[in-house]
Parts: sequence; C-alpha cells; structure tokens
Amino acid sequence: MSIFQKNIHGSSQWTDWRWQQKNAVRDEPALREICGGWDEEMSAHIEHNLKERKMQITPYYIDLIMSSLNSNQVTEHPLWRQVVPYWNDNALGDYDGTSENWELHHEMKTPICQHKYDNRVILRMTNTCNAYCQFCFEALRTLQVGTEKPNANSDSFLDSLEYIRNTPAIEEVILSGGDPLMLSDRKLEENLAALRSISDDLLIRIHSRALSFNPFRVTDELVAMLKKYKVNAFGVHVCHPLELSADFANAVARIQSVVPIVFSNMPLLRGINDNEETLHKLFIDLYRIGVKPYYLYHFMPFSPGASEYKASISHAIELMNSLKRRVSNIAMPEYVLPHAQGKFTVPLLDFEQPDELPRFEWRDGQRYYSFKNWNGQLCSWHDA
Repeated sequence: MSIFQKNIHGSSQWTDWRWQQKNAVRDEPALREICGGWDEEMSAHIEHNLKERKMQITPYYIDLIMSSLNSNQVTEHPLWRQVVPYWNDNALGDYDGTSENWELHHEMKTPICQHKYDNRVILRMTNTCNAYCQFCFEALRTLQVGTEKPNANSDSFLDSLEYIRNTPAIEEVILSGGDPLMLSDRKLEENLAALRSISDDLLIRIHSRALSFNPFRVTDELVAMLKKYKVNAFGVHVCHPLELSADFANAVARIQSVVPIVFSNMPLLRGINDNEETLHKLFIDLYRIGVKPYYLYHFMPFSPGASEYKASISHAIELMNSLKRRVSNIAMPEYVLPHAQGKFTVPLLDFEQPDELPRFEWRDGQRYYSFKNWNGQLCSWHDA
C-alpha cells in the first residue's frame, strides 16, 4: 500500500484533479522515498537531469506504478521509466537541447498556431502538463526548465482566431500543448466558445494525456462544455496497457457520452512498449472500451533520452506485420514516422525494395530510412 493509499486514497481529495496537481511529486528525494529507493548512481542521474528539465508525477500515476509493481525493481517499471529522467548523459543521442521535432518556422502563423497540413491547424494552448513524459515530442515547450517557447495569451489566441477565420482551407482546429486540459474550466470554455463562434461546421479536436495522468480532470463541468461547444473528436495519449485503469475507462466513457469520436495516439518506446505482447494488449484493451487505436508514433529523435527510448524501424515493421495477422483491423493503428516535414505512414513490407522508396540505406556505417512525405519531399530518418 502506497503512502497515498494510506492517507487519502478513495477520499474526495483523491478524486479532485486540482489536489492531484497540487500534490504531484517534483523532486528526486520525495520520489525515491515514495517508491522505496534506488541506488546512489540512479539518484545522481536523476538529480543531474532535473537541472535541465522538469519532472512532475501525480499521486494517481505513482499509485498506478506502485500497485502494479511485481518482483522487479521500480526503476524497471514501464510507467516509471516514462516520467523519470533516469538516464546518464550518453543517452541524449541526437538531442541537442535546441532542435525541433515538429515545428518549422514558416508553419507558425502565430506564436501558438501551427499550419502544417492543408485543412487543419494546431493551437498550442499551454506549455504545462499533468505530468511530464520524459520523451515529450514538444520537449522544448514542456520539459525544458525556463522554456523560451511562448505560452498562449490573449493576443496570440486572438491572432490565431483571426488567421483561422480568414483562411478558408482550414476545416479543423486541434487543441494541443502541453495539455489543453491544464486550463481552468473558465479559460477552456472561453476558448472553445470563441472557436465555435467562427463556424458551426468548424471541426474541433482536443488532444490530451490527462486521462493517463489525472483522469479526474474529466469533471461534469468539462463534459457539459464538450457537449455545448460540439467538440468533434477527443484524442487520448497513452503508452502502456497498465495505464488503462478503471478510472481511465470511466473518464473515457464520460467523454464518449458527448463526443462522437474518441481515439488514441501512442508513441513507440524502446523498453516500454516495443514488444508484441504489450502492443497487442494495449490495442485490444483500447478497443474494448471503445477507443480507436489511431496512430502508433515512432519516437521522435530530438527529445531527451533519445537513445534510451528510440526503437528500431525494422523491428517496428516486424511487430506490426505480426500484429496485423493477430489483431482485429479496427484495433490496428497506423504506424507513422512523425517527421518535421510531415508524418509518414510506414508500409508494412515483408521485404526491402532496394531501388524504390521507402527503403533502408547505409551511410558511413549508419542506417537510414528514406521516404517521400505527403508533399512529395524526400525525407530521411536515422534509424536505431
């Protein structure tokens, strides 16, 4: 039984999402005490990494970890390894602390509005999250201590509204971040009302990892808001079947009562979910609760812990080929490379075509995966 279970688990405090955020663990000594300890070398790695990046873990998520811990060390737990910066300096790989995974300068129409694909824009509503995935695709925005990335403010949001209103090609707006559910109900409603006022036909989509880290954020007020402003789709970010708790499923059901489409985006992470058994269970368990597994994202290279989390594309193709034969099609996501030039759906090839794209190539002893993106541009990915 964890320290949280002994004190307030099951109480009204426990299910108050604000209490969860207020009592999140943010330093190594407190986390080590709650988790039962680890060696001094691990402590030194975590402390060193926290000079550059944030850690924040809700009591709910710590309880998920501790209640599912088997005979292995907590430091081997797939949930613990997502939210704790446990690696040494050699694990940074391609990450240099300045490179972007996803945002190109010309795509940023305002400090928070990104227009990459023709018919939709992403609004980065906040730089904060319920807890911090240490592999975050938006590491410079969310993980970096003292980030220089602009946060959403009144001016940038109003400028974004103006851009959306005056760009007829835009059919959909995606609220992302950070996590848009970190906004207060008042602020989120204000933003949703402004977007819905543009057009009844505008598609509004929300992406959030709150259901994994703090499912109590899905309150009656939030559900009513999603219904009132006719939110069309809700994307839940999830990594591992152990995150699909009863509280997660309950939060999903509440959203499903008012939002027509609920789907999941999942990163592929080495040592966490890059095996057939784990992915099989993740896809099928999501299907069981009515969530469509949508994208399995290959880990982005410009993130902390790059060489720790980065899986092999060829191994991923093998996994997905095998799962394709064993898992219902409706439960199979697309396997995609989220490249700065635009994401690419990786074909599940049984063999390599040496003279055609996509293909694996060797350069200076390093393996690369080359492909053409949605815009016909030649792209290359340094494979693990």
